[in-house]
Amino acid sequence: MSNPGMRIKRSFTRPDRSIIDLFKDVPAANIADVTSRLFATDARLSPMGRAKKLLGPALTVKSSMADNFIFHKALSLAQPGDVIVVNACGDTNHSVCGDVMYRYAMSRGVAGFVVDGCVRDLDFLQEHDFPVYAIGATPRGPYKNPVGEINFDIACGGQVVHPGDIIAGDADGIAVIRQDDALDISAKLAAVLEKETLMGRLIEEGRWEEESPLLTMVNREIERLGFEILD
Repeated sequence: MSNPGMRIKRSFTRPDRSIIDLFKDVPAANIADVTSRLFATDARLSPMGRAKKLLGPALTVKSSMADNFIFHKALSLAQPGDVIVVNACGDTNHSVCGDVMYRYAMSRGVAGFVVDGCVRDLDFLQEHDFPVYAIGATPRGPYKNPVGEINFDIACGGQVVHPGDIIAGDADGIAVIRQDDALDISAKLAAVLEKETLMGRLIEEGRWEEESPLLTMVNREIERLGFEILD
């Protein structure tokens, strides 16, 4: 019998490490661009400590507000390299994790946390290379209400996150990569890199105004639409 709100899947299908590594050191912005800018989290989520690079498969958690009961259980199920992604109801009144959970996660080889909610003990995150993304921080701690779900689809930062999705984060934020899309996205990234390299070269060589496809398009539209241009 199903028990919504009180369900745990102990395992999920993780991508091969070779697939995950295709996105190593790839900017989250580039990934967002080649996925039609539809699969990046919103600006509420940002890195909370000195570590600003995150990559790994999502182990998903849905908790009740101001609570980390099920988050603790998820930590005990995590495998090395997992990113624990938590729907904490977007609450900004209570933190749902701190230095004890960071230490335990690090001991298990967890890649990092993404929390749609708040965290605390930022001094620890400034001193250790453990990436945590969250809405913000508050010293007010959580409760332990025995409800929640692990490894079911969740919402986080304005995105649906499935267990096993590849989470790629940097200083800009988080991009979410569906497993079935990973190879296609990786192939498209090469063209983005080539385009950005070209634009950088045009700027450095002083050729941007004459040869930039982007500026050429902007100028063409300004002329076509009859913009009034004043000195």
